[in-house]
Amino acid sequence: MQKLLRKNAGGITWYVPENEAHNIGDKLEALDDPLSEDIATVHKKGRRKVFASLRVTAGGEELYLKVFRLTGLSLKLKHLFLRSKAMRELMTGLTAVDRGVPAVVPLAAGEKKRMGLIEECYVLLKKIDSAVNLRDFLGREDIPQRQRSRVIESLGRLARKSHENGIFQTDFSLNNFLLKDPGDPVPIIYIIDFERTYVRGPLSKGMRDWTLAKLNRVGGGFSITDKLRFLIEYVKDDKQKMEKPAFSAWINGLDRQTHWILRRDALRIHGTCVRSGRGYKSYTEGSLRAYFLKDHNVEELKDLAMDAGAGVGYEDEPAMEVSALTHDGQSAQFNIARSRKKIVKDGVETELDIYRFIPGRQGPTAARPAMVAWQAANALIKANVPVSQVVAAIETGEGPSYRGHLVVKRPAGLKYLGMAVGESLPDPGRTRALLWHSGRLLARLHNHGVMSAPVSAGDIGVRESPSGRMTPYLMRPFRFTMDMTGDGVSAEDRRSDLEGLELFLRGFLGKGEVEFLRRSYRLHSSNIPSHGETPCSYTPGIWSTFRFL
Repeated sequence: MQKLLRKNAGGITWYVPENEAHNIGDKLEALDDPLSEDIATVHKKGRRKVFASLRVTAGGEELYLKVFRLTGLSLKLKHLFLRSKAMRELMTGLTAVDRGVPAVVPLAAGEKKRMGLIEECYVLLKKIDSAVNLRDFLGREDIPQRQRSRVIESLGRLARKSHENGIFQTDFSLNNFLLKDPGDPVPIIYIIDFERTYVRGPLSKGMRDWTLAKLNRVGGGFSITDKLRFLIEYVKDDKQKMEKPAFSAWINGLDRQTHWILRRDALRIHGTCVRSGRGYKSYTEGSLRAYFLKDHNVEELKDLAMDAGAGVGYEDEPAMEVSALTHDGQSAQFNIARSRKKIVKDGVETELDIYRFIPGRQGPTAARPAMVAWQAANALIKANVPVSQVVAAIETGEGPSYRGHLVVKRPAGLKYLGMAVGESLPDPGRTRALLWHSGRLLARLHNHGVMSAPVSAGDIGVRESPSGRMTPYLMRPFRFTMDMTGDGVSAEDRRSDLEGLELFLRGFLGKGEVEFLRRSYRLHSSNIPSHGETPCSYTPGIWSTFRFL
């Protein structure tokens, strides 16, 4: 491994790899105040972490800087015995390159101490011209399939090489890979961001499968063929695993573990989205409570809810009623009306549905359906389930005086499922594609909960991409109930939801199409954990983490 040179500049001790010393040494002098407005543009800022871009010389190259702040005494004392995050990133990157794994190694790691304790530490990174984050690249819909396939296969080879060489990323996801040049006929991909990466010997089967399951969480436009290309490259040299029965069993196991991880992620966001932080904000003023996305203005949202509460802009539609659970598991009935509004944000017009909840029949008084729907929608989004984005939940009062408003962003180009199926009937292939995706949506929902009422018009919409890919969306998240028991969805609840979807579509479909919908649902639900099952073969804990430090 390269020798590290030590340099003091502006109260910060920098550790620089020997081969970078002549490139970066003079630039460190300008970093006595790394986040100075004169040189830094902050892109992300949290209580303990900041990410910024830097220009340390006039007309010079752009650099990136990560700042980690140690905010508590216990955290500072811990780093008397353990490497700082910055030093761990630098050492891990250097080790990865030494082992032949393509990686973007930090230019330097810095530490700022006071009375012998680290207060802040820094990671300085170079910008690779023409490179693009792999999540952004593969998320584009205009990428030719041939180019997309080459990149996915290259990622499979890189994942295999990194695991064989003991590079263990606990956050194994597309945004931690960088494609050097999208136009290159031979894709070159680097591992970036070693903040949650550790070095050890070749990874065990459990660790490999766990990291692959985390990567498998990606939603969007990734087809089964895309995933097979990746996995085939990953196990290409393993003749035993490449045999069809073993390969199929392995893929099924990865899928089950993926669904378990997605459920865990969803439940975590379910609890955190009602507190400020992680992209969300909460607001209280008297009896008013609001939960909303961080980049929206609460006053504007309050005005929208006030208009909706006054009945401004409501459209005629069949009366709706929804059940909401109280904290003790009881159910209360609420009447719902909808108002449609348009707002302009950052020069873009956005269409919103605003749902108003008013207590209906007499029942328990503690239910808060707007907040419950806000939690469910954000949990499903975290789990990569297609659902309309909920912008805010605003509530006033309690019990009989309760008024709740749910502000939902309507995805552009959506059609109701019934309408989309009816229009597709002249084309049997298109109809079957819609049913295939609808069965998949219901199966993915059942990893997290059940519909609180039979499927009706307006519950599910369909969006078609420019390439012709159809994606069903859950449009009304308040019609969905999260399973918070930890036991999973029962077979009886799954069957009831499937029968409800069949009944809704039966007016459009013949017997053969209904049977195809059932098969599609069974195919996609076969690898979802059963009632009470936890199929995770490996879960990293505190002791496994300490082994890598």
